[in-house]
Amino acid sequence: MADAAGDPFGMWRTLMQQWETQANAALTEITGKEEFSREMNRLMAVSLRLQGAFNEAVEKALTTFNMPSKDDVARLSDRLGVIETKLDALLAARGTAPPGPPPARAKRTRVPPGEARGR
Repeated sequence: MADAAGDPFGMWRTLMQQWETQANAALTEITGKEEFSREMNRLMAVSLRLQGAFNEAVEKALTTFNMPSKDDVARLSDRLGVIETKLDALLAARGTAPPGPPPARAKRTRVPPGEARGR
């Protein structure tokens, strides 16, 4: 086996470990400062304002094109669920069961006596 001095992968691993240790120490020092926290809070507030403006612009565009928004579709879905529940209750009170999915058919696995497999 080659010695550690001649192993290029060993040298690369050592360099990467040193780089990781130094980068971790530097980032820990930077993120621990009050200024960093203040800037991050400010950037998050800006990001939230931009996201709100974008959502508002998309909402206006959808309204202009007479298309439903995600919230409109969600409200419609909720209303449809309520209507379906009421309809099921009415059908049950009337004595007719609501239509369900058709019963599953059994798979045909047997071969008739006159047919040979693998023709």
